[in-house]
Amino acid sequence: MKSLTNSGSNVPAGLDLHSAAAGVRQWRMCLKLIKSLLQDQWASEYTEDYKSCLNARGLYDSMQFVLRLRPDLHYLLDQVDSGIVKSGDYNFETIQAFSTYFHETIHWWQHIGSISGFILSLSYPSQAHINHPDLKKYLEITGPIKPIKKYNQLNAKDSSPDDEEFRSINVILNNFHDIEFFKYRVIVPESVKSFANDPLFESVGHSFHIAYSSFVNLISSSFDRDLEFLPNAKDWHIGFREFSEKKVEGYYYKSNIGLPPVGLKDIYEGQARFSQMQYLYFASGGTLSWDDFDDLGMLSGIYYKAFSTFLELTESERPSAIDDPLVALFLLVLDLAMNPAEGFPFDISHYESFVESVDPGMRFMFLCRMISLKHPELKSYIKNYSSSEYYEVATKLSESIVCPSPLDAAQLISSWSENKSSLIQLMEEEESFDFSDEHQPIRLMFSRFIRFQQDKIKNPAYFCWPGVYSAGEKLNEESMALFNEHEALFIDKSDGDIYPRVFAGKDEGNVQKAFDTFYSWVVTYDLCRQWIISDGDFSYDYWWLTSKYSMSELEEWASKHFELSYGISPQKFSVIADA
Repeated sequence: MKSLTNSGSNVPAGLDLHSAAAGVRQWRMCLKLIKSLLQDQWASEYTEDYKSCLNARGLYDSMQFVLRLRPDLHYLLDQVDSGIVKSGDYNFETIQAFSTYFHETIHWWQHIGSISGFILSLSYPSQAHINHPDLKKYLEITGPIKPIKKYNQLNAKDSSPDDEEFRSINVILNNFHDIEFFKYRVIVPESVKSFANDPLFESVGHSFHIAYSSFVNLISSSFDRDLEFLPNAKDWHIGFREFSEKKVEGYYYKSNIGLPPVGLKDIYEGQARFSQMQYLYFASGGTLSWDDFDDLGMLSGIYYKAFSTFLELTESERPSAIDDPLVALFLLVLDLAMNPAEGFPFDISHYESFVESVDPGMRFMFLCRMISLKHPELKSYIKNYSSSEYYEVATKLSESIVCPSPLDAAQLISSWSENKSSLIQLMEEEESFDFSDEHQPIRLMFSRFIRFQQDKIKNPAYFCWPGVYSAGEKLNEESMALFNEHEALFIDKSDGDIYPRVFAGKDEGNVQKAFDTFYSWVVTYDLCRQWIISDGDFSYDYWWLTSKYSMSELEEWASKHFELSYGISPQKFSVIADA
């Protein structure tokens, strides 16, 4: 952008586009010519190999923790002055460019602000942290050999080894893959077909147990070693083992695997796309129709699957307009689905229904059915997009599926930050952006997650219906301050490199230091991942982070941080040749 907003934003403070009918007609003509401006990347098949951002308009990358835009969108947004603009100040091409940034910012919120997304965001670090002791043991016994998965395939003689070497390897591989299976099962449920027969896959219940316990243990190791306030995940194995021994479906080896009609990918894309459409709808003065969005390709595939499933399960017809109360209810259901509270922040109360309680796809299905069976009146209830409406509907629907509401969870998490000394200190670090080096990414991300919960309690309507509050008559200083506060921490610029965003009132030196430390950990997580599962030599292709250094300089930088964690440089590893 040409200049920053008063609150340190990297994008314009909303684009208020109340317009005359003639202006809207002109925008709609342009809209049909540049629909590619509204494409995003996260909707692609969930895969380890993310496509280049040049193949999509925008992307929030949940393994690189960065929001990216194509250079042409950067160019458009760089022309925008700060502040709230009036009708006619910008052409619709620029408006659409901002709407794509808005869409990707919602993906950032999903990963840093929702409970399901925060657990997924920390699953990448969890795979390294949970295995750290056994990886060190592997180095002592086996030596620096990669990849561990292939070494095990070539040398292990028993799936339940007795010797110390392969016991450690077994722990490493099972921990890593249990978290991996959890991610795929939650994000793309149908992907279970590709790993259901993998010898490392125990059961859905086991994968959920390991992923959740690893997450809670990672948080507790930094903030609550005595488990004063976090759930006691160290004892969960007792409850889960009981259901495995009793052959409860979903909790034992080779048991049946139930799949919800939608996954978290559908839920996240549904929220981001419908919020983006509401932004454009209210920006146009309410003139855009379903047909307009359909002509743009905004109502197809992954973008529409959650909504079409919602209509089917609630036994509803598509309403006439995007601002209908039924669409508002749909967005609220998405918010409830992606914010399970069992296991975190609350302890597990019913092990047998744990998967159903925390799996966003299952939650979505149950919530929709409760609307149809018990609360059809809610279909027309939300008219003002108010926080009181959010509270009443969220409470009623959460009670119907016997789960805490997202506000219950946010209230508990916020109370920790006000009463627990470790989190009081953490939020002081967040205020100055001067974080302790120990587990720094965990500290940084948890502090932003807490900040999100604090603001969600104060204004849940904004985070449920951000498109409504980012254009039109509901756009105000509070909503723009919230948007600016919760923009992505790390974004790329037109040169393709990643930079920390500017924070109002925070020392730029502290912000840059936090950025540098954060990504030194991220590359260590990546090298650890390569060590466990990737064939061939270590790759140091971190040009997605910066283009200002040579490959040899990037290798030296990444290797130094890996050695600090494991006591040996990657260059000293022997690599098992491809068979």
